[in-house]
Amino acid sequence: MQLCNHTGRRTTTDSLDWSRKFDILSISRLTLNASGIPYDLVARLTDEDMQAIADKACELVISEPIEKIVEFVARLYIAEKGGKSGSQEPLRQDRDT
Repeated sequence: MQLCNHTGRRTTTDSLDWSRKFDILSISRLTLNASGIPYDLVARLTDEDMQAIADKACELVISEPIEKIVEFVARLYIAEKGGKSGSQEPLRQDRDT
């Protein structure tokens, strides 16, 4: 890291300050349930499952509204994992109807 001779300020952007990450998204089991995924399916998700959902959502975040991405990824992840709901509530619901 270099310092300016006259001001003492840093002149490089290749430092820990510039590479520090600032999170812009978090998900929880509460948000998944609030998005319409049945409680019994969300309750079975491990922390590793939640991280896998978050990782996949990060890949898609540029192309779609984040809430829809998280809901889609969570539903897909649960389906691929073989999630079955004990309730009669459909896994996919349209909130507009």
